[in-house]
Amino acid sequence: MKKALVISGTSTIGMELIKQMQQDYEDIIVTGRNQKKLEALQQQFPQIQTIPLDVTQNPRLVLEENENLWKDLDFVLLCAGAGEINPSLEPEIEEHVIQVNVNGCGAILRYFVRLFWKKDKGHIAVITSLAGMMPNGDAAGYGASKAFLSHYIAAIRMQLKKEKSHVTLTDIRPGLVDTPMAKGEKLFWVAPVEKAAKQIYAQLRRKKERIIVTKRWKVLYIICRILPLDH
Repeated sequence: MKKALVISGTSTIGMELIKQMQQDYEDIIVTGRNQKKLEALQQQFPQIQTIPLDVTQNPRLVLEENENLWKDLDFVLLCAGAGEINPSLEPEIEEHVIQVNVNGCGAILRYFVRLFWKKDKGHIAVITSLAGMMPNGDAAGYGASKAFLSHYIAAIRMQLKKEKSHVTLTDIRPGLVDTPMAKGEKLFWVAPVEKAAKQIYAQLRRKKERIIVTKRWKVLYIICRILPLDH
């Protein structure tokens, strides 16, 4: 029986990916910080197990307390993320974004990389963002924190390959998807969440190391790779 864990699965895209995952995983555990959303999710999917977890409140402690649940995990999907339009760099907003995207996600990623490394198997996928490839003054903390996460994933993957590990690490970089995270005026190429989730999961099943969605956003990805964006 294949087993998966979804961190922050109460997010819009997290819930859509849980629907996709049920074709492959009989045992799915979902975490979230909102108890009411977890209860609603369990009503929708009675077969899943839920655990309260706030990535900003020492997530490693919660993971260690439930370590018996992770021994037979095959797949971990990290959906946690925070983003705000903050052109005036209000400290509380920036600190929250960095706390979630850098400190919280980094702690969870490290925990499961080390766990799977010991077993020499498993698949970990993290939702970052194409925003990490291009600076945006209206959302400096968001783009910078996602850039950190993508760079961190790439560096850890490099080390895993150096050690000839069989652990797979996937960086999922969506463009604009119709979720509460998509903020701002005159947004373009905003993809329906169902479409983005289907494209993401199709590539996760193939264990791709980098996933760009939707397909049209690959154009921007290529441009960002070509342009000299070293500031």
